[in-house]
Amino acid sequence: MLSRLMTTTQANSFLLQDYEPETTISAELVNVHYQENNYQKLLSHIQAGEDQGWILFLAPPGKPNTQFFQAAGIDKSRVLMIDSSKVNNQLTLLSALLKSNNYCTVVTWVNDLSSQARAIIEADAQQTNTSCFIYCNQ
Repeated sequence: MLSRLMTTTQANSFLLQDYEPETTISAELVNVHYQENNYQKLLSHIQAGEDQGWILFLAPPGKPNTQFFQAAGIDKSRVLMIDSSKVNNQLTLLSALLKSNNYCTVVTWVNDLSSQARAIIEADAQQTNTSCFIYCNQ
């Protein structure tokens, strides 16, 4: 899914047709999106290039297309991925990854995100100054 989406957005200068700014809740480091195919803010953040560390995709719904990253000016050697089949508890792992301070940006997809879980993630991101993008169904 993500691979197909990212491939199709190449022709659209990385602007998605159904982008709606009001579907985003944003903290300084944690960005929660309730519209799964809105990757504009993520791309803008990565392209800004202020932090040149690792970018981790945690349990993406599909395999990101490396040609898409190259076309977006993102060095694919900075991109790491943990497949969803390797993840038992996604939010616990996300918290541990944010606390590890090994990544400049962590991106993940979840079915739902409680306000309590979001508060924990925001605290973990603040602790290590790690950007986090969460794409949520609900």
